[in-house]
Amino acid sequence: MKSIKLRANAKLNLFLDITGKQANGYHTLKTVMQSADLCDELEFIISDGTGIEIFCNRSDLPLNEDNLVWKGISAVLSYAYFSPGCKITVNLTKNIPSGAGLGGGSADCAAAIIAMNELFHLDFFDDELKTVAAMCGADVPFCIKGGTALCEGVGDIITPLPTLAATDIVIAKPKESISTPEAYALFDKSGRQSEGDYAAFEAAMKSGSAKELGGALYNAFTESCAPMEVKGIRNKLKMTGALGAEMTGSGSAVYGIFADGESAQAALKKFECCDTFAGAYRTAAKGVEMIK
Repeated sequence: MKSIKLRANAKLNLFLDITGKQANGYHTLKTVMQSADLCDELEFIISDGTGIEIFCNRSDLPLNEDNLVWKGISAVLSYAYFSPGCKITVNLTKNIPSGAGLGGGSADCAAAIIAMNELFHLDFFDDELKTVAAMCGADVPFCIKGGTALCEGVGDIITPLPTLAATDIVIAKPKESISTPEAYALFDKSGRQSEGDYAAFEAAMKSGSAKELGGALYNAFTESCAPMEVKGIRNKLKMTGALGAEMTGSGSAVYGIFADGESAQAALKKFECCDTFAGAYRTAAKGVEMIK
């Protein structure tokens, strides 16, 4: 029996601009993604037997072919034309909220791809890992490496950026979730033109100032589809000391950037009496990390 344990980190969208819509209905983006140390934990075990079996601490998630961990495993085996000849068991501990825009499912899928590559000594090159990841979903290629990156197209054109210095953040999510298809439909229906200024955002990133970065955060979805509860959390984070706050992905989670951990913890206390998921975290340099 062999096993490997991994942390799958959440992602934030520091900048998200919708740049167009393809004939096939998919939207094109220009977004800067950033890993954060809010993470799921996964243990992959290979043993005698056959098939895939997933165990999870959440009863509301599918544990079959519809689970992105399962899809990641299957994509690796298909790409490598490989039959493992053993049973693959996954113990998944979910900490990243679903329906939040934090990429929890994509991160878990990336972890599955990396785990299969390691356990079966497939020796995939980075480009091969990304190819397999693209078979599974738009955010999965980013989650393979994580860190800080500009993602364009449908998320498949990835340009690594200088790693953002470790930055204190608070992430909060209301009970209400937003499905990605619904978010795009509402954006299209709104007729809004994206107002993102990437040049200003890029300058803020290069400045190295958390204050400058906080002032340049942008998400095209916020005005078109974010419910009032989401906008309320964003305002609350700003009122409690955030240098900037924005929704991530298509929502409904919101993050705030803080000057230091003490400020982040002080802001977090304001959410203790609310029926809201909230926690203090830091940005991370990787998307998937080994647990030793």
